[in-house]
Amino acid sequence: MDKWMKNNNFNKILALVFGIILWTIVHVDTEPTNQTIVSTQPKIIENVKIEQTGLDEEKYVYTVDADSVRLEVSGKNSDLNFKFSDAYKVTLDLSDVGPGDTTLPLNYTLPKGVEFESMEPSEVNVHVELRNTKTFPVNVNIAGAPADGYQAAVAVIDPAEVEVTLPASELSKVATVQGTVELEGEKETFTEKRVRLTAYDSDGNEISGAVIEPSTVSVQMSISLPNKTLPLDVGFTGQLPGSLSLSRVTPEMDTVTVYGSEEMLASLSSYEATLDLSTVQSAGTQQVKLELKPPEGTSKIEPAEVNVTVSAAEVAERTMENIPIKLEGVGSGLTAVVTDPPAKVITLTLSGAPTLLDQLDQDNISVVADVGGLAAGVHQVPLQISMPRFISLVNSSQPHTVTIDLQTPATPEATASPDTGIGPTPEPSSEAVSGGENSVEPTHSAEPAVTATPAPTEGTAENSSTPEGSGNDTNSGSTGGT
Repeated sequence: MDKWMKNNNFNKILALVFGIILWTIVHVDTEPTNQTIVSTQPKIIENVKIEQTGLDEEKYVYTVDADSVRLEVSGKNSDLNFKFSDAYKVTLDLSDVGPGDTTLPLNYTLPKGVEFESMEPSEVNVHVELRNTKTFPVNVNIAGAPADGYQAAVAVIDPAEVEVTLPASELSKVATVQGTVELEGEKETFTEKRVRLTAYDSDGNEISGAVIEPSTVSVQMSISLPNKTLPLDVGFTGQLPGSLSLSRVTPEMDTVTVYGSEEMLASLSSYEATLDLSTVQSAGTQQVKLELKPPEGTSKIEPAEVNVTVSAAEVAERTMENIPIKLEGVGSGLTAVVTDPPAKVITLTLSGAPTLLDQLDQDNISVVADVGGLAAGVHQVPLQISMPRFISLVNSSQPHTVTIDLQTPATPEATASPDTGIGPTPEPSSEAVSGGENSVEPTHSAEPAVTATPAPTEGTAENSSTPEGSGNDTNSGSTGGT
């Protein structure tokens, strides 16, 4: 190698090669620079949203005559095509603007390498107003109807009032704030349904931009079949053992609720639960659970069962004398006289619980002879005997009748009277009763064939008929316990 380096010709050739290489490097680096031209192209970006800055939106509200602009820019193809549209921003500075109207320029921000050409519009008209707040009641619009036969109660709204915030010019247009509840086909009560609220003007048009606080409310609504609350009575089936008599029957509640159609409910005035007397086997007090079934044609009853306290005692008897016979239905122009029994009273032997019998008096027993529709003459009239509940007649199969003479008043003979100016004094009758009154005790109202006298307090006779098996079939019936 040292030999070649010492050769003068070799060094000349080597220098020539390096010179060519250097010339080539210089030539390649400078020539393209002088010959290359950078290519730019325009681009139009539509609907660039205007963003506002600097406004206290809790205090002011603004409107502008444009909400977006059209931007024209230019740049290299790579810069234009590989930039997202949200890299182009247009802003409106409202930091120094107060209430009123003004015209403000728009500011823009462009991606790197992109040049601004034009913007339409380049400025906007701005209207700024103070926000006002007013309280409005909340209304609920019911859409659709519940399932067939069901009814919806009045909606309960919480909260019942809300605050609406708008510019003063818009706030005056608010007529109502309401939400909509869909009820189509509903059968179930809902307790907390969230409903979104909207402000409307008097024409029913939605007012946009209204700030409602709170924006939703809770709605509670009861959806159910029509119902009716009925008094609860207790009736009887079966028979008590021959030695027992009921002294008290008390249900734990006085009323039940029946659900059904309005027409069916209109025909109901009370509900009777049935107690099987054969379940009472001994004297004393016991509790019986009675199943309550919906009346025919209705859907359901609440509650479905009820507890009844039943008290029974060993049967006893008591004879009551001098019970007055009352007359009813005496026709106009007739006089009624009880001829048999002459004393116009009867004696009855009654059976029942000792505590009830002990507190009986004549006011608890009604004995009526109804002569309504009978003509003048002598008649055998059956007596209608009413007693308190759980009290019955001994030997009730034997008829109780009275003999009544219905008479027409006799026409008095005309007699001459001395010229004293004083007419004859008629002789009063000690027997006959005319015009609906009787000789024993006047009656003021017609009574049914079996009527119950007012029930005494606990431990006394109750106002009801005697249950089957207690010895008086004509005095059976049903009513609630005392």
